[in-house]
Amino acid sequence: MSLIVRFLSLLWLFVYFLWDLLVSSLLVARAVLSPKDITKPRMVTIPLNVRSDAGITMVANFITLTPGTLTVDVSPDRSTLLVHDLLSGESGDGTRKSVREGIEARVLKVTRR
Repeated sequence: MSLIVRFLSLLWLFVYFLWDLLVSSLLVARAVLSPKDITKPRMVTIPLNVRSDAGITMVANFITLTPGTLTVDVSPDRSTLLVHDLLSGESGDGTRKSVREGIEARVLKVTRR
């Protein structure tokens, strides 16, 4: 992968993260300020496609830096993350899809050789 493509992928990852940070901050603020309890906290296991130490670290840190989510653990075989999601809903499917199609896909583009 050329240096320019990798740089553009890194730039797009940063822009995506900022957007995700803004949206999730607004959602958490709405949940906190709402008179009703609209939170649906849940522990969610997220299978990973990324395998490198740098990629796993980036995905886990981006999840933790996003309001409402926290990476709790990485499985011993490094194939799954355990994430606490404050607003996951009735199942963790939305959280899994968001991570896999969002941050993980972009991290893969940056860390691929």
